[in-house]
Amino acid sequence: MAIQLVCSNGQMEPAEGVANLIAAHRQSLAMLEYLGRRLMEAEGADAALLGQRMDAVMAQEAAARRRAAIAPVATVADMKMKAAYFQGLMGHGWCEIDVDDLQAVLGSFTKLQS
Repeated sequence: MAIQLVCSNGQMEPAEGVANLIAAHRQSLAMLEYLGRRLMEAEGADAALLGQRMDAVMAQEAAARRRAAIAPVATVADMKMKAAYFQGLMGHGWCEIDVDDLQAVLGSFTKLQS
């Protein structure tokens, strides 16, 4: 069963696959970590600019997490990968998982067709 479209923020977009969406979210988390370290050492105008950049990256991280959460799963392997990833996010405190995101993850599992 080929998955062609996924709805994200009210717009239809091509599905990228669960693995690619998880990779995009991990990249966003890595960028946040990097900016956070730089922000701790920054002073004055640099700190203000890094703060603004960090706000933008936080919004990108939330969007990437949401896309990964709502992405439909095509196989049981995708479902296991997605479940393990979100379990890790919740268990290690890497980012805050919204209730809506968690419901979207669980809802995507119910749409798996065998």
